[in-house]
Amino acid sequence: MSGVSTRPAAPPSSARADSDRASARQDRPDSPNPWVVALAPVPVLIAALAMRPLVQGVAWWVSGVLVAAVLVGTMLAVRRRAPGVRFVALVAALVVCSCAAAVVNDIQPLGWLDKDGALGETLAAIRLNPAPLPQSDSIRLIVTVAIGWVAGVSLFLAAVAPTTALAAAPALVILIVPGIVTGVPAAPGLVIATAIAFLALLWLSVRPVQRALPAAVVGAIGLVVAVGLPAIVPLNASWLSGVTGAIQSPVQPGRPGTLLNLGKDLRQPNELEVFRYRSSDGQPEYLKLADLDEFGTGDWVPTTTDASKSDSADQQQWAVGVNPRLSTRGDVTVRITGLSSNYLPVPSGAVSIESRSTNLDLSQWRWMGESSTVRSTGPATPRGSTYEVYGASTWSGEYLDAIAASGLLGRADGRGYATPSANQLRTDRALPKDLPKSIASTAQRVAGSAGSDYQEARALEQWFRSDLFTYSETAPVEQGYDGDSMDVVAKFLQVREGYCVHFSSAMAVMARTLGIPSRIAVGYRAGATQANGEYTVSNRQLHSWPELYIKGAGWVAFEPTPDSDQAAQSSTEATSTPSAAAPETPLPAPGQSAPAESSATPTPSASAAPGAAGSTGGGNGPLGLGVGIVLALALLVSPAVVRAARRRSRLGAIRSGRAPAVNAWREVLDDVADHGYAPGLAPPGDAAAAARTARAVLGRLRPSLPAAVLPHLDAVVDAVDRERFADGGAAVVDADALLIAVQEARVALDASVSGARVVRSRVLPPSLLPSSAWSHEGRRTRRPA
Repeated sequence: MSGVSTRPAAPPSSARADSDRASARQDRPDSPNPWVVALAPVPVLIAALAMRPLVQGVAWWVSGVLVAAVLVGTMLAVRRRAPGVRFVALVAALVVCSCAAAVVNDIQPLGWLDKDGALGETLAAIRLNPAPLPQSDSIRLIVTVAIGWVAGVSLFLAAVAPTTALAAAPALVILIVPGIVTGVPAAPGLVIATAIAFLALLWLSVRPVQRALPAAVVGAIGLVVAVGLPAIVPLNASWLSGVTGAIQSPVQPGRPGTLLNLGKDLRQPNELEVFRYRSSDGQPEYLKLADLDEFGTGDWVPTTTDASKSDSADQQQWAVGVNPRLSTRGDVTVRITGLSSNYLPVPSGAVSIESRSTNLDLSQWRWMGESSTVRSTGPATPRGSTYEVYGASTWSGEYLDAIAASGLLGRADGRGYATPSANQLRTDRALPKDLPKSIASTAQRVAGSAGSDYQEARALEQWFRSDLFTYSETAPVEQGYDGDSMDVVAKFLQVREGYCVHFSSAMAVMARTLGIPSRIAVGYRAGATQANGEYTVSNRQLHSWPELYIKGAGWVAFEPTPDSDQAAQSSTEATSTPSAAAPETPLPAPGQSAPAESSATPTPSASAAPGAAGSTGGGNGPLGLGVGIVLALALLVSPAVVRAARRRSRLGAIRSGRAPAVNAWREVLDDVADHGYAPGLAPPGDAAAAARTARAVLGRLRPSLPAAVLPHLDAVVDAVDRERFADGGAAVVDADALLIAVQEARVALDASVSGARVVRSRVLPPSLLPSSAWSHEGRRTRRPA
């Protein structure tokens, strides 16, 4: 007996089962490439990092990555199933992941769909708050779910629909939205990373390879739009002043660079009136728009406040950090004449606002945390709106000097007034870890042996106002250190030329190095007084000044900018005021129901002259609008231009005898695709029909094409065969006959479809997009059972 054992033959039923399992392991004709499935959400996840200016933290992004990973795993598991099964699996995975994310965030499983739950809370926070939004449980959940569903759209396009080359398109939406909201395009590194993932996905999804170039062009155009459009036409463009007759406030919710915008407004060639006010004591007042108190990143930005949890401005509040025993009343009546702002001009330490006009609804305005500033949750300041503000503020000066010298400030801290929270004071002391050492050393040297925080602050203020510094609005721009970052502060302390932005930022940062909490107030200086006692304020009075928290005194305002009084004076020329803004009567003093006695009438503004409003443009703003319109039009016509250029190039190649048959074949194929025709599926097992030769493709096209088109395509295919296989190659091809065949083929195709389809074939030609219909397998459809 042989030592070699033989396994008994498997029964026919077992062999058939093995064959079925092996067949099941094979990819279906419409099964997506696993690499395409795995890569589909990557551009979305990279682009989602562009949302960091919109939402605080990164936990929402990490959660989105985990959701996308689950979706990818699900789609890879059902990749070989029918498209319907893949779609159901994708939707089920999205719903399960969304509910799981809700549970993890301690929210009801369907809270992401509930308008009274997490979804409603998030929508309210978006409506009421500037960016970045605070990262609450509800906001983190909704952002995570949004990223997951956008990634799901990419997976749908890659693993279910036949348009896999468009699977990265949702990433462009994510790149565009933050740029539109903040007015700042995405970071270059982020755009490059998204572009690499985008083009890699396009390359993997394109069949045949010849269509990779159009796909890359489409991707590049999309990226240019995503990055360029917000930069060219920002929503807060200064040119809107010339269109609407209103001046945009330098402080915009969610937009960085407040102090840089202030400097640009100061340098505007035209002086424009923004509002008028009358104070209760007839004295000039500084009116504040907002406080910038976060400097931990090296740039001044306002603290993010959830306006949905803030009191409306029609309610009275306590002024936090204002000692009433040391402050002076700052009651004013304000009338908006030309300012468009989401922040209301109010005195420091405002505690109460009363509307005196029907177009100012204070229920749509909110107190911003502990800063006593007011921001809109709806429209900006309406022109002609009038309101009264009651408050008090504390300024440095001889009176406070005497109190500090007596030693009473340190013993009076927190007595009789509300003090800022410990967390707020930590924010107001925060400094970047890489702050230049020269700033702190300069502060120590200037402060010297001062015995208290107030005396150190006064030493800084007087140092800046000495003849060591020069007021200049142009020097920082000319020498390249304009702005408010820590590097700009260090450079400013060397050059010692700048304007209010540099003086206020430098003093606030230096105060923090001495351990004194500080913030920067952004608003307007006094303005020019009129004969009737009103003060007229223009864009030339835009200003920033530091406020330091001094124990016992609270928030104390300082004026380090030298020659600030002269800088604040209005131009001797007539003020160009929006025509509808000039008040007919003088403002009443606070608490009065009738205007103050005055025989003078307001001086007609320069805007009454014809054409004055047209001269109030914001510099090159209209140019930006024009460029944006040109860019949009170019984007719309670019497919038609590319297709026409390609046709012209091919016809030229035919005339010159450069591969005339091949160029003619490519042109008629594109015409066929542009008119909505595509080759059918090759019969199973027919290798000749599945080949990519011109004659095989024509064979699969023949059943779907009109009879009038076929003779022209037959002529082109015959020419391709002669060019490739006959002696003499291209020399034996009749170029004139080919030109006629190509032109007649288009005429016949135009006649076979509707007029709308003809227009689309010229304006939005489908031949520029990759399509699986032109692969060797034909259009990917579900294989019949």
